[in-house]
Amino acid sequence: MLLETGMKEEGLFRIAAGASKLKKLKAALDCSTSQLEEFYSDPHAVAGALKSYLRELPEPLMTFGLYDEWTQASNVSDPDKRLQALWVTCDRLPKTHKITQTCTNK
Repeated sequence: MLLETGMKEEGLFRIAAGASKLKKLKAALDCSTSQLEEFYSDPHAVAGALKSYLRELPEPLMTFGLYDEWTQASNVSDPDKRLQALWVTCDRLPKTHKITQTCTNK
């Protein structure tokens, strides 16, 4: 849904959805219900739910164990070498983290 309609929405991940709508969406997602049509017109609610789930992870997608490598890679001054260093660090992520990032970065 975010890919179809939300990517052109201004402030998609910056502007918060209403708390009650976000709570209702998360409850629906937690129950694996297919009754999500009411949220199709509110990409901010969907983005807010995604942000909330990512915040609640026991370990961030970029992992605590690779923190120093992320920091070092981001400090490389040459843009091409920085990108290469970031890709090398991404390759060291656990498989589940790579899959999640692939899905969220499409």
